[in-house]
Amino acid sequence: MKMTLMEIMGAIGLGKILGSLSALVFEFLILSSRSSILEKAFSPGGVLLVLPLVLIWFPDTLGSLTGYRVKGGTVNAESPAILVSFMGWFFLVGWPVLYYLLDMGR
Repeated sequence: MKMTLMEIMGAIGLGKILGSLSALVFEFLILSSRSSILEKAFSPGGVLLVLPLVLIWFPDTLGSLTGYRVKGGTVNAESPAILVSFMGWFFLVGWPVLYYLLDMGR
């Protein structure tokens, strides 16, 4: 059965597609701003893009994780998936914009 583009977007989700495209744009910008090939290949910025994408793609799974000890406390309640997804979008888009705006004043 052949799926149309709209059916594929509906199955994957518009947020996941936009998040992945945003990460690709950021990765392109990171790679194009470096000078040597080794810095491009092993850019830490590309690795840092994985966390927001995981938060955007799997908010239900990550929000349901409980029973883990974090700094002396235990996570004993589930986090809402919308909050987990929002944090992914903040780290992917909001943090770079905030950093740029704060750095613009220097």
